[in-house]
Amino acid sequence: MTIEPFKSNWATEEHEMVYDSALKMFKSWEEKDEQWREDGKIARSAWNEAGEVGFLCASVPEQYGGGGGDFGHEAMLLLAQAQANQSGFGGQVHSGIVAPYILKHGTEEQKKKWLPKMASGEYVAAIAMTEPTTGSDLQNIKTYAVKDGDDYIINGSKTFITNGQHANLIVLACKT
Repeated sequence: MTIEPFKSNWATEEHEMVYDSALKMFKSWEEKDEQWREDGKIARSAWNEAGEVGFLCASVPEQYGGGGGDFGHEAMLLLAQAQANQSGFGGQVHSGIVAPYILKHGTEEQKKKWLPKMASGEYVAAIAMTEPTTGSDLQNIKTYAVKDGDDYIINGSKTFITNGQHANLIVLACKT
């Protein structure tokens, strides 16, 4: 199925340039699709490639190693990914969910430590919300965390951890 090119009334010329470049990169991955499907995961090198060209954390402020863009940049990246039929790449979770959590709730030290590595592709970020008995119903999750000095002891289980195969950093939903 071919999706017609998207034209938006809000996209700037810069957004369109990001889209065009991202579409080329995602389409270049077509030859690797079969191997990735056999492996059950996208190659780790894809994350490095996306980071090298600035397609990870595009809306993260430049002071933390991101692209300094806006949500429109992230939307164009996701659109290009969809048009190239690259559903296995979890860049939207990495850049559009985990990075904003760190920006909003992380300490300055955490932002400086993790966001540049996420933007470069050195780190892959994952999110762990879904549980075997509650699915993604966050009000009923069973996993909990208990403070133990400077640490937390986590007890529970998660399934379907998006980007979990390559994760260096995981945002974990739990009760405290």
